[in-house]
Amino acid sequence: MENKSHALLAGFFTIVMLCATVLAGIWLNRDKALRVDYLIVTNRPVSGLNPEAAVRYKGLTVGRVDKINFDDKMIGQIDISISIDPETPVTKSTFATLAYQGVTGIAFVQLDDDGSNPEKLIGEAMQTLRIPLRPGVFEKLEQSSGLILANAELASERIAQFFTPENQQKMLSAFIGATQATDQWAKIANELKPTVQRMPELAQQANQTLKSVQELTSHTAELSQKMASFANQLQDPSGTFNQTLSSYGELSERMQSDALPKITELTTDVKDTLRTLNKTLEGINEHPQELLLGKPVPTPGPGEPGFVFYK
Repeated sequence: MENKSHALLAGFFTIVMLCATVLAGIWLNRDKALRVDYLIVTNRPVSGLNPEAAVRYKGLTVGRVDKINFDDKMIGQIDISISIDPETPVTKSTFATLAYQGVTGIAFVQLDDDGSNPEKLIGEAMQTLRIPLRPGVFEKLEQSSGLILANAELASERIAQFFTPENQQKMLSAFIGATQATDQWAKIANELKPTVQRMPELAQQANQTLKSVQELTSHTAELSQKMASFANQLQDPSGTFNQTLSSYGELSERMQSDALPKITELTTDVKDTLRTLNKTLEGINEHPQELLLGKPVPTPGPGEPGFVFYK
């Protein structure tokens, strides 16, 4: 009996020591860091998120998930209690999303800040600070999957409509028309071969024509220069043209001062001569016998020789 009692005591002592050792290990390995409690409230699903999951701020591990519970006051609402390092810069614009590690599906809480309100998040005494939960990348993709599927179905219907027998016949006709057009282009290319072969000759002729045009342009430039020089000579006061004009002016002045009086005097003499000739012709017309007998002697008047007084 005594041996059995000693064995029972030894076994009980061993179990107690083992439990004490386990508790001591847990106590020694517990997280002694000071943390601040926050509460994340959401109506969205939190698939893959478990207690003790990591909490990261912009990729850095700053805490852990303490517990996940349903809210007793709000049906369908989930409360996620987290504790994070007090040095973490949590502001009023900080928000949480669910992120996943690789392809394992294990979720963790990702904290981020959009910078809209940099004021530090501080709560009142005995009040748990709340951080909003926003949809993550996979949740957004899941929400938009319905629209993506609807668009895919619409695209499939349109593709099916596009490949109807009527459209296939139209596409076949279009391919046939394109083939015919290609054949016609090939014929045109064959017809244009002689012209293409003459292109070097035409290019040479074009070069010659260009040279001729350049020569003509140079000659035109020379002629323009000569015309400009001639115009300058005409405008030059000491030039030949202006000297000739001045000579003509002097000649005109001389004619007005010297020749015109003489011409006027000659004109007067010619008038007198013509007047005398006119009188002579009038006398001959009245007495034509004067051409043969001469002009009759006029009867002497009183006091003249040969005057006879008749009673």
